[in-house]
Amino acid sequence: MTALPVTPGESGHRSLLVTVVAWLFIVLSTLATLGALLNAFVLAVKPATVNAALNRVAEDTAFIHLLPAPYLFMLHHVHLIALIKLVWWAAVLIASIGVLRRKEWARRAFVAVLGIEIVAVIVGLSVGQSIGMGLATQLASRSPTGQVPPGMGSGLALAGLLVVGVVAILLWLLFIFRSARVREEFASTHYHAPS
Repeated sequence: MTALPVTPGESGHRSLLVTVVAWLFIVLSTLATLGALLNAFVLAVKPATVNAALNRVAEDTAFIHLLPAPYLFMLHHVHLIALIKLVWWAAVLIASIGVLRRKEWARRAFVAVLGIEIVAVIVGLSVGQSIGMGLATQLASRSPTGQVPPGMGSGLALAGLLVVGVVAILLWLLFIFRSARVREEFASTHYHAPS
């Protein structure tokens, strides 16, 4: 038997939410992919300048002591990190286009992307807060009053609140894209045998 494609219009409707999320992620991942391409281009064209700047940063022992091991690895392997970012954002772009076209593999990939981004945002918050607290401790020890600069604590709290909001949105999207309603919408684009 020959399998015929069934378009979403024949078997169900396309939700506006999935379309808007797909377009939003297409735009964001396109910009991020272009940024990663530009980053890779700069690293390829000006390696001596980049290495000189990295060496200056690595010589700043007060700054280096604040960085956790993963950031030190990233500091010394910028070419690898640039390649990983380029591949990641290109993959997110491909998955986003697939979500717009209602492909099941893209929905699954998008769910994985959302899960990975949730973990990355939480890890980024904890590392950022750690660096911020270390910097605050250093600044307080150098200050004649022994206090951190005004606004530093509220800045760290605001960053934490922003991250909680981003994680909440990503979790909401994760649950939406795993829901039966959305799975059904994506399943309607599969090939069905003729009756």
